[in-house]
Amino acid sequence: MSDTPMLGLPLLSAAQAQKHVTHNEALLRLDALVHLSVIARNLAAPPAAAADGDRYLVAASASGAWAGQAGLLALAQGGGWVFITPRKGWRLWVESEGKLLAFDGTLWREPFTITDLANLAHLGVNATADDVNRLAVSSAASLFNHAGSDHRLKLNKNAVGDTASLLYQTNWSGRAEMGLTGSEDFRINVSGDGAAWKTALQIDRASGAVSLPFTPQPVAPAGVLYAQSLALQGPGFAADSYLGGSAIAIPSGRLKPGTRYVLAFDAAKTAAGVAAPVLTLRFGAAAAVSDAVLGAMSFPVQTAVADDGRITLEVTFRSVGVGAVVQAVAALSHGLPSTGLANVPGPMRRVTSAAFDATAANAVIGVSLNAGAAAAWSVSLVQARLENLA
Repeated sequence: MSDTPMLGLPLLSAAQAQKHVTHNEALLRLDALVHLSVIARNLAAPPAAAADGDRYLVAASASGAWAGQAGLLALAQGGGWVFITPRKGWRLWVESEGKLLAFDGTLWREPFTITDLANLAHLGVNATADDVNRLAVSSAASLFNHAGSDHRLKLNKNAVGDTASLLYQTNWSGRAEMGLTGSEDFRINVSGDGAAWKTALQIDRASGAVSLPFTPQPVAPAGVLYAQSLALQGPGFAADSYLGGSAIAIPSGRLKPGTRYVLAFDAAKTAAGVAAPVLTLRFGAAAAVSDAVLGAMSFPVQTAVADDGRITLEVTFRSVGVGAVVQAVAALSHGLPSTGLANVPGPMRRVTSAAFDATAANAVIGVSLNAGAAAAWSVSLVQARLENLA
């Protein structure tokens, strides 16, 4: 054996003359290879001037003094070049790039590129990760920035009863949590001890309705009564029909001058029906079209075009008792300027009732709607209130 198997260092022979030459050659090679660093790896020809000890990784298509030496280490020595064949497992530092390379027996590779961080079992940044917290970060802040436009932090759970949430803790004890906690509705939960939790806010995923289970709900003032219907009514109203959600029972002795009845509802028509729709204010005990008429408000004629809009009604008791009088104002706003629900934009109607007995027991105030022959109206979101009661 004349050279060592790994670094190729020349060995002294028995009774060799000028042993110092072989020994010095081995030292020079050790000096070049131990803690191996090269100036660059992108040169295919030797630089114009190189100092002894300069090292390069010869690039492909090598030429000049480096011809045929692609992939080898070039060591400037004694005014010439010494070429060293790398061995599997060698590592070198490329000074011009600030990169560490490793030789796999064929190619020089970058062993610490980002692609090698895929499918890690754990990753801890200034912290120790474990099988539950596979990513652990201990830091004053964390930054997730966009890469040109949007940035989303995605939390995906497996099934409806599982949890995808952000948990806020104090000394490792939970105090607040927001997300999908055991359901499909968004919740904000709070805890005083990390064990017992209360839902402070819940948003229904389907309707978007917000509920505050532990927040005292405002109570309607004693002088206000409400009625409503959220169900879709129709298509219909080709004949006079009492409007669901419009009826409010009047408490005995509570009416006073200035008491107001307010109603609003949404309406949509098909192309069918071109009559003048009529809104009728009624007062009686049946909450039906059989109740007495206090006033009928006829709007302009419709046209044979589909449309939608909103009707509002404000009724004020000018006087009460056996000779009560009310004044009513109704308005129709609709999507089309002069077709559909009316052939003019935003019509308004006003009517004053004849005197009537407002002291009748079990009296109800409400409205009926007649959209005319062949009409196919759909009514939704009927909401009524009776306010300023005695």
